This record gives sequence, C-alpha cells and structure tokens, in this order.
Amino acid sequence: MNISKCLLLLFIVLISKAGIAQNKKAVQTKIEVGVAKIDITPYGPIRLSGYLRYGNRINESEGVIQQLWAKAIAFGSDEQGASVIITVDLAGIQAHMVAEVGQYLSTKIKFNPENLSICASHTHSGPDMGNSHSMYFNPLLPKDQLARIAAYLDSLTPKLEKVALDALHNRKPSYVSWAQGEVDFALNRRVIKNGVWVGHGKVPDGPVDHHLPMMKIADTDGKIKAIFVEYACHGTTLLETVNKTHGDWIGDAQVAIEANHPGAIAMVAQGCAGDSDPNLRGTLAISKRHGEEIAREVERLLTTPLKPISEPPSVRVKRIQLPYDHVPDVKEFTELSTDSSAKGHNAEVYLDRMVRGIPIDSTLTYPIECWTFGKELAMLFLGGEVLADYSVRIRKELGTDKLWINAYTNDVKAYIPSARNIKEGGYEVEVNMYYYDHPFRFSTRIEEIIIKAVHDIIPATYQFKTLKKNAIM
Repeated sequence: MNISKCLLLLFIVLISKAGIAQNKKAVQTKIEVGVAKIDITPYGPIRLSGYLRYGNRINESEGVIQQLWAKAIAFGSDEQGASVIITVDLAGIQAHMVAEVGQYLSTKIKFNPENLSICASHTHSGPDMGNSHSMYFNPLLPKDQLARIAAYLDSLTPKLEKVALDALHNRKPSYVSWAQGEVDFALNRRVIKNGVWVGHGKVPDGPVDHHLPMMKIADTDGKIKAIFVEYACHGTTLLETVNKTHGDWIGDAQVAIEANHPGAIAMVAQGCAGDSDPNLRGTLAISKRHGEEIAREVERLLTTPLKPISEPPSVRVKRIQLPYDHVPDVKEFTELSTDSSAKGHNAEVYLDRMVRGIPIDSTLTYPIECWTFGKELAMLFLGGEVLADYSVRIRKELGTDKLWINAYTNDVKAYIPSARNIKEGGYEVEVNMYYYDHPFRFSTRIEEIIIKAVHDIIPATYQFKTLKKNAIM
C-alpha cells in the first residue's frame, strides 16, 4: 500500500473515531441531579380518603400495611435555575402547601418558588387531605378526628420541605434519559346511556390513557439513582373493606421497581385518571399485580434505546380561571338545602357564607405548568382530577413523541371534566363539586380555556399540530 493510501485510510479512521466520540458525548451529556425520599406515613389512627360512608371507612384507619413516601428529584445547578419534582403517596395536595415549600426553599438556596411541582398519587388508602371528600361528605366528624387530620397536615409541610432540600443538596452530575411505554390495566368507568351518565362500571370503549412515560436518572458510573414514571389510573384497587394505610397500585409499583434496582428511588405520578379505575380491583394481591405490571414495563423499557436528555428543565407556569356554570342565588341555595345528601349540606354552607357576607367566587383558580427539557421532552403538569378526554385531545393536537402529562399536581380541589362530560352530568361533574366545596358545576367553556392555556404554555417546537383559530373560545 502506498503512502497516500495509508494517509487516506488513517484520515478515515480518525474521522470515524471522532464521530463516534462526538456522538457518545452527545448521548451522555451530564446534568446536575439529586434525589431524596422521606416517610410520610400516619402511624396512628386517621380518617382515610375515599369511601367515607361505606364499610369500615366509617371509622379511622386501623393500621399500616404499606408505608407512604414523599420522594423528590432536583434538576439543574443554582446558576441554571434549579427545579424540583416531588411525588407524594396521598390523595391530593393543597396549593398553599406547594407555595409554602417553594418559599421555604427560596430562603435556603437560590431558588424560584415556581420551579416546584408536587404530584399526588391519589391513593384512596392514604390520610384525608382536607381538600376533598370527608370534610363535605361527612361534615360532622368528631373533634378528635378533625384534630388528627389537622395535626397530620401540619406535620406534612416540613417533611416536604426537608425532602426537597435534601434532593437539592444531593445534586451531582448525572445522566438523564427517557422512553415511553404502555400498560393497560386502567379502564374508563363512566357508564353513559342516551348521552347521560347513569353510574360507574366498566366501559371498554371509553377514553383512557395507557401511555407510560419513564425517566431514568443514573450516576456517572451508570448506576440507576431514580426511576420516575407516570400512568393514568385511579388509586382505587383497594376498596372500603381495607381500612389500613396503603399506597395502592402506585405504592406497589414503587416497591417492585425498587426491588429490581436496590438503592434506587422509584417515583410514580398520576395522569389524567379522573374517570379511569383499575380493571381488576378489591384485594392486596390485585394491587401488587398492577404494580408489578408497571415494573415489568419499566424493565422492558430499560432494555431499549432511551432518549437522552441534554438540559435541565425550563419551567413555565400559568394560573387560569375556570368559570362555574353559574353561582346560585339565595332562592336556589335554599331549594338545594332541602336535599338530604351532600348537595344539601353544601347549600347550607353557602347560605351561611352569604349571611356572613363572605364573597362567593364565580371561578376556580387552576394551575398549569410545563417543564421543557431542552428539545427532548415537554412535561405537562395539570391540577385536579383531570378526566381522560383531556389527555386524548392534547395528545391528538400536540403529538405524543415528546409529551408527558401529569395530573393531580400542585392543587387538587376538583374533578376537571371535559365539555362532553359536563353535558353528560354525573359524579365527576356534579356530585364531586359538593365534596370539594364548590357552589355549582363548571361551565362547558372550561375545556377550551384549558386547552388554549396548554397550547400557550408548551413551546411551539413541541407542538406538532395546531388548533384551528376558531376552535379556541
């Protein structure tokens, strides 16, 4: 071989190696990430959230089957603008708690309080959170029971502050990547006949979101530090016969994932599950089975090429107003107060407020966040118990390849039905509004208001499809 051919071959080899090295460098971009967890289990008796007038749920909890956790991931350096996601094994979270934790962090480090999102799992076997169900379903709780709920909530915020700060202090260079899979044990529960809700049951043709996005956090040696996933299914595998603390399928998924990866933290967020229940329900074995299904899909995804994330998230926040259909006047509240159900109690509460001169809001403040990880991923955070129609529509209009949708985030004080759901009526549209302390059902306009806000908050680079201008009201 002559010298010129040798030089050409050497040049090709060097270029090839440089290309491989460059590609390897792009795949393994490091991000500052820290993780932490803290036990938030109520170890004494407390009213659990869900099934408040059924079976054993007329009493306080009778023990602990599974611990409940708050777990946190902190992204980015102080200079870049750090952000924190916390998942909690609870039915919901109150907005003031999120604000208090954010403000606390800002006093300890350089931190924007709005760069915090807290995602609730919506287990129905966790402590009552005061923003739903028992306060209005069963308003005459004994004082000692109310005191124990209040004491738990009072102790919770400092624990959330600690886990967030620990995650921030634990930040180290890490590799972040993600993938999207699927599981299918969620099933729509709204039974509709002739366009009207008639009850809850199994609705195989109803809307549901089976996507399972997964994020992997690994240290520089490749050891997994955390696995974060989201799935849209109510935490209602365990029924009223189980009156003990448990994380439901969400807790069992964390247990199974962490068993597969000793030393790692597993975090599970809830999706648009307002009208989705587990297909099989009722026992601890079934809950474990659902959790193991999540874990198996995680293991499958870990064997596939994951999409690397090259930048810590950039956070956008919007707070919008969702209008009620109307606010009843004195005459209407008086008529409603004759009802013997939660509807009547709710009307009495509002009549009392009117007598006291307390203003009745005509809208609900609703939080939306979007975290964009470079050009690789847009993670959406929606407040409340969002029904599946929203996930279906958002994915249809914006695409799915780079989209992750969390619900039950930052404030859980209502179901969020679509315009179609509102016209159908039923539990998620009307009855729940009394439990959550609202004057009336939402206006059908809320769907377009939310969808417009989602389009506004997600950067155009992630919006693969766009709405027609006349579709937004």
